[in-house]
Amino acid sequence: MIKRKKKGRTGMTDATEAINTNTENTQNTTETYSRRLIITTGDKGGVGKSTFTRGLLQTYLDVGKSFVGFDADISNSQLSRYYGKHCTIEKLDIFKEGGIDAFFIQINKMINEKKPEDGTKQEEELFLLELPPQSGKIFQNFVEDMTFLETALLDYKIRVTIVVVLSRIIDSINQFVHLHSFCRDMADYVIVKNLYFGEEKEFTLYDGSEKVKAIKQSISNTKTPLIEICMPKLIAHAYEYLDAKNMTFKAGMEQMENPAVKGRVKGWLRNFKQEIEPAKGILGLDGLKIDS
Repeated sequence: MIKRKKKGRTGMTDATEAINTNTENTQNTTETYSRRLIITTGDKGGVGKSTFTRGLLQTYLDVGKSFVGFDADISNSQLSRYYGKHCTIEKLDIFKEGGIDAFFIQINKMINEKKPEDGTKQEEELFLLELPPQSGKIFQNFVEDMTFLETALLDYKIRVTIVVVLSRIIDSINQFVHLHSFCRDMADYVIVKNLYFGEEKEFTLYDGSEKVKAIKQSISNTKTPLIEICMPKLIAHAYEYLDAKNMTFKAGMEQMENPAVKGRVKGWLRNFKQEIEPAKGILGLDGLKIDS
């Protein structure tokens, strides 16, 4: 089943597709599993996964959602640089032997470890991990050798959502196809077309891919959520201003030095929040109102 969500604001896409995201199934997923791990990937560098992750992180902060972030991009630690002072961001070196194992152990501690002051459990429920470029093989080994997705789901009640940020090149699409080959229906999926690379209709390699169509059919049969959205383009001078000053998106909207940046960032974040609305049930935002 394909649903289309019309967009009415300037700068938004004409349609957002939800492939077999019947609302009932998405709702059941979030109700059954109280804990959610969001993994943002896009194995090629520069596809926009850090921008998406920062937008999602800013949304969590704006709605007051408690979460723990993990920044595994040691060479370009954008999450830590922009948001380390505003929320909990743990650094993670998955290229170090046993590094990604330590991530799983850390999540378990955050779920079960008792607070020293009163002896209660921390009860963390939402985790956000951004994978670095060229980490696909490490993640595959982690999923297969440690049965990570199955163990997280059955033993710790953590449902994983994999966010795949796409450019228009075939390598980006093949990365998603390969990812699904070993994750299959043990994870939910959000596919993000980054409009920095062109309009939604120009993602023809993805839209026309027979392999992608086969995945959609397989996912439809298993009733696994797969939601396609777009990420709006942020004009270069506004992005560069935030980068130079290590500013969060909120800080970019609140600064008074550059009104053009202020307006651009405000519009971008508004559009970003509208785009993720259809996927909020599998992005840890179920039941929350996303003010745009």
